[in-house]
Amino acid sequence: MNLLFRIAVYVPVLFLIAVVVVGQHHDNLQDTLRSAVARTVRWAVWTAVLVACMLALALVIGW
Repeated sequence: MNLLFRIAVYVPVLFLIAVVVVGQHHDNLQDTLRSAVARTVRWAVWTAVLVACMLALALVIGW
């Protein structure tokens, strides 16, 4: 349940950050939101990959 809560907070915050970053490059709402959703998905995938690598390293090291 704790992980589900963290994900439920992390993804909307990530989306809001993506809106700010992408909003600097677009001049209308539709393009901004489309790009922000794509960037949020990309960042979420990168986050999952990095967490998986950290867990794999922890297993290899023996923590």
